[in-house]
Amino acid sequence: MTSAIVKDAFDPNHVDFDVFAIFLEARRIHRGKTVTRVAKEADVEPDAVKRAARGRNPGSYEFFALCDWIGEHPATFLKKELRHG
Repeated sequence: MTSAIVKDAFDPNHVDFDVFAIFLEARRIHRGKTVTRVAKEADVEPDAVKRAARGRNPGSYEFFALCDWIGEHPATFLKKELRHG
């Protein structure tokens, strides 16, 4: 199975950053982490975490790093009309 999102072909127009923000903030709060701590653990800048938490594109590297930190596959955050199934 191939994913609609791969690191080499990241298209931010396909990502629902509002849903991503909800997941990110829920995980951050559940784990009791500050934005700074999330950034350190995900190896991204705090500004990228702040952008993502506001539903904005944090950048491609940052998006994938934060997906790893959240523990969700990047395809989870595809816009509904682009999801299969």
